[in-house]
Amino acid sequence: MKIADLNDFTRVFQTFLDQGPEQKQIIEEGRDIVKELVSAPGWLNETLEQLILDNDFLDGQWHSVDPNEITLFRSSDRSFSVRAFIWEPRRFYPIHDHGSWGLVGVYFNQARERKFERIDDGSIEGQGEVRLTGEGILGKGGTTYVLPINDGIHQVEAVDDLAAVTIHVYGKPVRTGYIQLYNVHNHTVYRAYPPNVLQRILAIRTLGSVNEPWAVQVLQEARNKTKKDFVKMECDISLSRRY
Repeated sequence: MKIADLNDFTRVFQTFLDQGPEQKQIIEEGRDIVKELVSAPGWLNETLEQLILDNDFLDGQWHSVDPNEITLFRSSDRSFSVRAFIWEPRRFYPIHDHGSWGLVGVYFNQARERKFERIDDGSIEGQGEVRLTGEGILGKGGTTYVLPINDGIHQVEAVDDLAAVTIHVYGKPVRTGYIQLYNVHNHTVYRAYPPNVLQRILAIRTLGSVNEPWAVQVLQEARNKTKKDFVKMECDISLSRRY
């Protein structure tokens, strides 16, 4: 079946995943399916038009970690999602990791990708050292991929002073709630959260600096009540700073 639009792609890709492919097969064969999608003309036009002209559509967008992300599709069984990313020229998005495997294809103009590997062991909170392992420029129809956590650290930017659009297909996450951003200049790493989560995380971090018993009580209660691993982790870090 020739893929002409997003609906075609989601049907084909869901059928592909329903066959139970291993991650290696998803990367190898899935890239060909993504290439068909990003090579098909016109199908993203309506979404871009709605973002500009339709306030309800804009307000209904998923609140992601990434302000340049547009949610296009989420499968009902949560096995994959499709998102568009807009890369503005001369703006450098931080080096970051991912919580799942991902397939990336270029839809408009060109994008430069740099891949990195983590070379510290992650044992020190806030410390993260990465090393460049390769880079390349992808034109329309070009594809690349990422793997979860430390195997998927990269950076994307637009090329030639033209905004670029990439289409990303992500699998079921092995880590949820945040991504990690790396600073190569001072060898640091920090967790980035969606805006609707960040306020809670900032409050948790604040209580780690409040030297009063009620702060400990709130942090312990929050840790016991939550089902989210990243909230427990943030509570544990704040509680550890109190002793």
